[in-house]
Amino acid sequence: MFRVHGQVPNPIPAPHGKDRSKVEGTDARTGKGQQTQGTGRGPELDSHAIAVALSVAAKEAKEKELSFEEIIRRVVDETGMTNPQAAMEEANRRIQKEIEETIEEIKKNKDLMEEAEGWEEFGKLLESQMTEEQLKEFFGLINNELQ
Repeated sequence: MFRVHGQVPNPIPAPHGKDRSKVEGTDARTGKGQQTQGTGRGPELDSHAIAVALSVAAKEAKEKELSFEEIIRRVVDETGMTNPQAAMEEANRRIQKEIEETIEEIKKNKDLMEEAEGWEEFGKLLESQMTEEQLKEFFGLINNELQ
């Protein structure tokens, strides 16, 4: 069957030989299908939920915008530059340099700690293997060589 524009389709016939109340999903009194819980609350509640979500999102965006403006103002004041992008790049370079210096300092401290641990182990080894007289002679030799 071809559908012609403007023609209403034929209605679907009722099931033959079945009682209308026994058709699955219908109510015997009304003939309507059963509704699940939470549906049919209306579009006004859906639109209210959307409006609340949009309001929260707009407030967060406004707060972030204000904090971003504050960051830019502080960076411009700190660097003395008038171009915000150049000021941000300069501040970024300065911060990166500080981070690299801190990392180098940590690495130096780590190297010093490893060296100190090595000397402690060496001292314990000497104490366990030598007598007091041998230790005094050994340190005397080291002092003479250093002077």
